Amino acid sequence: MDGDVNLVAARRRLVFLAGRRSMAEMERILERFLERELAGLDDRACAGFLELLEESDADLLDWMGGIKPIPERIDRSLMARLGAHAREHS
Repeated sequence: MDGDVNLVAARRRLVFLAGRRSMAEMERILERFLERELAGLDDRACAGFLELLEESDADLLDWMGGIKPIPERIDRSLMARLGAHAREHS
C-alpha cells in the first residue's frame, strides 16, 4: 500500500512541477506529455522525470531538438519519449 501511496504522491508532484515552468512552451509540452503518459509511469520513470524537471527549460528544449547532446546523468529513454511526444504534438 505504501508503494501505491508514494507513486500517487510522486505523480501529483510531477503534474504540479510541470505546470510551473519558466517557459510557457515547455510547460505545455510537459503537461501534454503527462496527460498521456502519467498513468503508465512507474517509480523509476517518476524519479527520472523529476530529475528532468530540475533542468532548465532551455536545456530541455535543446536536448529534445538535438541542438545539444543529452548529458549522461539524464534518463535518455525518458528524454526520447518526451522528445517524440513534443514532435508529434507541436
